[in-house]
Amino acid sequence: MKSKKKLFEHLSLYFMNDQFVKRGLKAEGISNETYGRKSCIYIDTKDPSKRKHLEGFLSTHGFQVNRNYWPGSSTLEVQVSYFKGHQWDE
Repeated sequence: MKSKKKLFEHLSLYFMNDQFVKRGLKAEGISNETYGRKSCIYIDTKDPSKRKHLEGFLSTHGFQVNRNYWPGSSTLEVQVSYFKGHQWDE
């Protein structure tokens, strides 16, 4: 499983900007949640077709993308290695 740092590097590559590397979890369109030992990053692409394309890009680069998360939405879920994300202590 890849880290959130690697995910942000790939997002910066995909979107051709450095906002994800520089801002990390504070980047626009990024949210996160930790469920026990499972940490996920949520990326809002603002368009369902862009989501599908980004899912493919990340999948080919070895990220665990949940293609069943919220079908038809513009937000995708990517599982990353554990970190103390939102609600990590619940």
